[in-house]
Amino acid sequence: MLSAAEIAKNTKNAIDNWMLGPLAPSNMPTANKDYWREFAAATLISEKEARCRLCSNCEYYDNTPEKKSEMLAIPMNKFDVGAGSRGFCTKLDFICHDLRVCMAWERKDFEDTTEEMD
Repeated sequence: MLSAAEIAKNTKNAIDNWMLGPLAPSNMPTANKDYWREFAAATLISEKEARCRLCSNCEYYDNTPEKKSEMLAIPMNKFDVGAGSRGFCTKLDFICHDLRVCMAWERKDFEDTTEEMD
């Protein structure tokens, strides 16, 4: 796991260069209208679709028990407050949150682990 300083540097990179946000996440459909409008325009999708793209359903979001255990060593900061559950972005190497998104977002493909019945 990276140090807290390295994660802070990578978080700043995600905010400055990857449009990480919104700053004050919310599940309310009218919250952060400006952020979602800008994110939608930047990604060439509708605002409704933009609001569906969250770190929690991103290919790079790791919130496995092992990763959560590793993240316990990284102190919470003001960016963690009210942002939902912590996860780790394996693409940009920082602690992200399930209520945020950034330009690195890619759809997570879920595998069907059920066996076909004959």
